[in-house]
Amino acid sequence: MTDNLAPPIIDLRSYKDYVRGHLPGAVHIPFEQLPDLWHELPPKGSSIQLCVAADKRATAEELFHQRDFIITQLHDESQLAQAPLNTGDNKNRLWKGNPLLEQHTEFFTPAPDTTPVAVDIGCGSGRDSILLGMLGYRVIAIDVFDGALARVAHSAHRWQLKIETVEMNCRQQPDALIELLEQRQPQLVMQSRFLHRPLFDTYQKHLPVGCKVAIHTFLEGAAEYGNPKNPDFLLKNKELAERFADWSVLFNQVHRLDDGRPLSLFIAQKPKH
Repeated sequence: MTDNLAPPIIDLRSYKDYVRGHLPGAVHIPFEQLPDLWHELPPKGSSIQLCVAADKRATAEELFHQRDFIITQLHDESQLAQAPLNTGDNKNRLWKGNPLLEQHTEFFTPAPDTTPVAVDIGCGSGRDSILLGMLGYRVIAIDVFDGALARVAHSAHRWQLKIETVEMNCRQQPDALIELLEQRQPQLVMQSRFLHRPLFDTYQKHLPVGCKVAIHTFLEGAAEYGNPKNPDFLLKNKELAERFADWSVLFNQVHRLDDGRPLSLFIAQKPKH
């Protein structure tokens, strides 16, 4: 991640120019790929700095202003020529995955010389899928929305990862999900901000021994602060521990968003019987 004290630096120049020299901490998002990568940028209204080629400057300013970004500084080639620069590529990014992956990678790091399969259920824009790919998993990203899967594909290309995308409604296509799990034999299932309780039975019956299930979704107290309010989308406080009581519970804590809404941080592993 980049320094949170100063506005993040987004470098819109070509990859060649970026590798040749960029400001420390700058995140590279090629101008031409910007329409497909807005989901990798900070929220609208955020303060940012831009590095951009002179011929793209006016267009870039207009695009970011249309999305209510506050451009605190705009660096062009002449200014960069006078600044201390870093060279080469990097993995700087402006977004975060769920806290399980960001703060507890010790539970997910694959064994040396292995490339296990991970399934990301309800992957959304694919931030967790990307992080799992960076850890070394062969990722299958599942979502019902083709637009979300398109964003996953764009991000996977940007980060030079091979991520398989599958359009599937896990609520309405349980047999298709069971078939996928039995065929692909994942060692990890990630379920973030998505709740469909029948999946718990699917995991228990159809996942291989040793597979880990990581669940990061809203708890019932979230309704006091905002959405979701529907009980179908809210875990009870001890529900996961009770539901997976016959599994090895590796981690079970509560994470709170800035607005106070609580979410589960839960990891369990299917044991041998």
